[in-house]
Amino acid sequence: MKIGLTTAVLLAFAAAAAAEPLRPLPGTVPRALAAMTPAGRAPADLRLGHVTVLLGLRHRRAFEALIAAQQDRRSPLFHRWLGAAEIADRFGPRRDEYERVRGWFVAHGFEVVRDSQFRVALVVAGTAAQVEAALGAPIGRFVRGGRTYHAPLAEPSLPASIAASVQGIVGLDDLPKFRPLAKSSSGVTALVPSDFATAYGVTPLQAAGLTGAGHSIAVIARRNFADGDVAMFSRQFLDFQLAPRKVLVSSDPGILSCPPSLPDCCQVCEQEEVLLDTEWAGSLAPGATLNVVIGSLEGDIDEALFAAIENRASGAPSGDVITISFGLCEQAMTVVAWEVFDTWCAVANAQGQTVLVAAGDDGGRDCFPQSLTPAVSGLASSPHVVAVGGTSFTLNPDGSVPANLVERVWEDSGGAGGGGQSLVFGMPRYQVAAGLGLSRGRALPDLAVAASPVDPGYVLVEGGVAQKIGGTSAGAPALASALALVNQRLGQTRGVTGGLGQLLPDLYRLGNDQVRGVGPPVFRDVVTGSNGAFLAEPGFDLATGWGAPLVDALAAALAGPGPCEPDLVCMVPNGRGGRSCAGEWLVEQELFVVRRNRLPAPRQICRDGDPQCDADATADGHCTLRVALCLNVFDSRGPLVHARGPRKDLPRCQPGTVHGARLLAPRASRRDPTAAANHAALAEAIGALPLPTRLDGACTATVPVIVPVGGRVALRALLADGRGPVTPRVTLRCTP
Repeated sequence: MKIGLTTAVLLAFAAAAAAEPLRPLPGTVPRALAAMTPAGRAPADLRLGHVTVLLGLRHRRAFEALIAAQQDRRSPLFHRWLGAAEIADRFGPRRDEYERVRGWFVAHGFEVVRDSQFRVALVVAGTAAQVEAALGAPIGRFVRGGRTYHAPLAEPSLPASIAASVQGIVGLDDLPKFRPLAKSSSGVTALVPSDFATAYGVTPLQAAGLTGAGHSIAVIARRNFADGDVAMFSRQFLDFQLAPRKVLVSSDPGILSCPPSLPDCCQVCEQEEVLLDTEWAGSLAPGATLNVVIGSLEGDIDEALFAAIENRASGAPSGDVITISFGLCEQAMTVVAWEVFDTWCAVANAQGQTVLVAAGDDGGRDCFPQSLTPAVSGLASSPHVVAVGGTSFTLNPDGSVPANLVERVWEDSGGAGGGGQSLVFGMPRYQVAAGLGLSRGRALPDLAVAASPVDPGYVLVEGGVAQKIGGTSAGAPALASALALVNQRLGQTRGVTGGLGQLLPDLYRLGNDQVRGVGPPVFRDVVTGSNGAFLAEPGFDLATGWGAPLVDALAAALAGPGPCEPDLVCMVPNGRGGRSCAGEWLVEQELFVVRRNRLPAPRQICRDGDPQCDADATADGHCTLRVALCLNVFDSRGPLVHARGPRKDLPRCQPGTVHGARLLAPRASRRDPTAAANHAALAEAIGALPLPTRLDGACTATVPVIVPVGGRVALRALLADGRGPVTPRVTLRCTP
């Protein structure tokens, strides 16, 4: 997106801004500076070449509700991915607002390096002197471990009218950012791609002829690589030739060079990481397009990620699945850095992209030695990415995968799989719906595959030599390759196109159904070992998530019918005549309280811990019931009704046009936090419905409703139907 501004306009920007009071933007100064030694001011001409100005998303809760609806097959928005213009116009800053912010930075001498089609951020470049003059943030020097870094001495400030549109700024420091997670090892045996396919149920998909054709994978990198190494990996370990396409975001960062400006750069780690990701991301899907999106060292992972998401919108090389094998302790990231990364991943989900992130290789000690408290990776903790944890298992002496594979949590001399709970992001709705808790932080990992560089390790070709390596950064690209096959399978069976989007709601629904015994096994539960902070347990745990994915079973479950299909079996009719089907509540459960006519009653009772209705299947003081509101239900159950008496050729009620829908708030929601959370989640889901609609069975995304033991929740909605107002209602009770 190119936006031109005249000199007169720029001068007007500068003059107007000069008269305004300044407002600081918190969350930019790194907390690590407190443990570093000040060393004076940075040179005035120090170039800061990749400063990201985050404007963020408007209507964020509505945006999250839309992403949830995109993953709910009942919703009319299911897998209806948004284009860049729709995201920008509905959820991005207004065009004039974006231009005003952009114009202010240009007027103050900054160069615009990159614009965004979504208008959620822009990247500018300037000098330390310009940053101090325009933002009131002097750039200082700091020393740690004999190395010198630069960082702002104060939070940046902007004129009030500009600051109101800006959430924060990233890129004013050069402290170590994201680190590659590859772990070198030594040994004789290691996994090759066919072994991974055997261990995780990929082989049946390959045998069915799936190749990932028509789909793409994006590897996020900040280093180039030698084509000869990829070619040798293909010759030795594959029956096809990998053909990765290098997508350079700006200049070529080179293969092995580590500039003096980045003293923490580890050239061996960087080279191993990009080769590991490239060789394994394409290893299971010969028909998929493999794009390696390579940013600069200064722009870091953010630059390449932005490009992969922006490219998707413009049709340039990108990926249906994005894999990231870098990490950074969550507590070491600034507030704005979290917001920038999570915002971009949310945008990726909305346009159909699935983002996989390695969960880390230090167990719960991701901040060690700076902090001894449990910590997780700040990239993997985003609720819009699939956090890939680590397991370990021993190969047979001949290097083959054991027939009866038993995995344990990865923790050995090579490291440990990352896991724990975020201190930044709250528990997302899909985790609440799976019964993981109410008030804790986002839990991770979501699943886990082999990661130990010791047992079993992954094969890598670097410098023309095959070697053994590991880390969750190996599992993430391998799983990305497998998901290309899943994507193709869903395209064949359900007509799903373009990508899988935010896959997590489906993963948590399937994992929860497996644990409750009402769904097929799609994960191999890992119940042995610890990552040093958390033990493996039956079901979900903070060491391996749901466990190891069985990719063929996962693909079948994603393609097959979900709970309450057809939806009508879970609808609660209102029993109020021919217009009642303008809307009915759907309660996702196996057993209903029924009336004399055998239809679900308007008052439903669930016993705490009953797997037929309580989503967490645990007696924990509350029932978690999954609920949706459906419009235009063609309800053919019960007696047929006509004004002059029963007639066999008329349905009980017929769909019409629903012009509006809103949730009626109970009085309890004003003073009860749980009731308020229930109401907010349902209201957001209803707000995402595309209204007006004549679509039959247009449902909201399924929402977890929490009912305390001994309590009740009365749900009422007001629908503006073409024939008058309708108020569907249902009361949910939870008993001990």
